[in-house]
Amino acid sequence: MTSPMKLFRRSDLSTHCEECKLSYDLTQMGACRQCRRVLCNRHLHGSFWRRLKVDFGAPAVCVRCRHEGARS
Repeated sequence: MTSPMKLFRRSDLSTHCEECKLSYDLTQMGACRQCRRVLCNRHLHGSFWRRLKVDFGAPAVCVRCRHEGARS
């Protein structure tokens, strides 16, 4: 029997991460505010703590942009 509640159902839509080229559900992805690439959570946030910061209002800046910004 299936549950009538569809709140926690996975999306039927997916796309590819522009960094690793793997296919992900759209709920597991996001876009970098600086370079505008669509990335999986691993390449966008880099860690659970960074994702938590973004959930609480920090800008969604990908790992590559943050690394390049730290060098300059």
